Amino acid sequence: MKRFATLLLALVISGCGIMAPAPAIPPPTSTIDPCSSGALPGEVDKVHKLLREFDDASLLATNTPRDQLPPVISDMQRIRRATEDQIVPPCLAVLKQLLMKHMNTVINTLVAFLGGADQTTLNQGADLARQQHNDYALEYARLLGITVVVPATSTVDLSATGTAMPPTPIALGATNSTSANINLYADPSVDSTVVAVLFSGQTAHVLTQSPDGQWLQVEVPGQTNQRAWVQTSLVTLAPLVP
Repeated sequence: MKRFATLLLALVISGCGIMAPAPAIPPPTSTIDPCSSGALPGEVDKVHKLLREFDDASLLATNTPRDQLPPVISDMQRIRRATEDQIVPPCLAVLKQLLMKHMNTVINTLVAFLGGADQTTLNQGADLARQQHNDYALEYARLLGITVVVPATSTVDLSATGTAMPPTPIALGATNSTSANINLYADPSVDSTVVAVLFSGQTAHVLTQSPDGQWLQVEVPGQTNQRAWVQTSLVTLAPLVP
């Protein structure tokens, strides 16, 4: 009996010795939040590259004869599909949505032009596309911590972190992309005095925006410290390149 117990114990010990070890639990992998301050600019740029490509195609369309427009529109539709297929983090959902709306309006207006739409319809499409482009630019600015208010001086309190740096301010420009000159007013009202004009193709530095978003205060180009107001719907907004 004692011999049998010894043999049984030996078998148990032997069996324990050949048991497969428990699988190791892999350490948790750290992933970078695409909406974090460090990663967000790169994510925004992925979307913004598509806008720049679409803007180039739009500019080409405005200088293309009607009978040569179809391939240009096809290329714009390709860019729109790429935008639609692009996967973005939740924090960029609004930016992508605004970009899609702008692209759809521009393409639909060009298709209407090919179909012989009346001038009123085309003007309405162009105005809507311009407003959507502005809405995109403002969301772009919000995401990157850009403000359209550019104070003359600013102070930054770094006492909380000691090393943190504030976001670099990036100015917005308002461009007259129409073929006519645009009036600049002393106050945000068409009933106020016209103090200057924004020539076709000219860009003015945006300083601030009226509470209702209908007007932008800008620096009058070529006139130091001269400020005026322009209707938001008449200009195209985009970040100014330093």
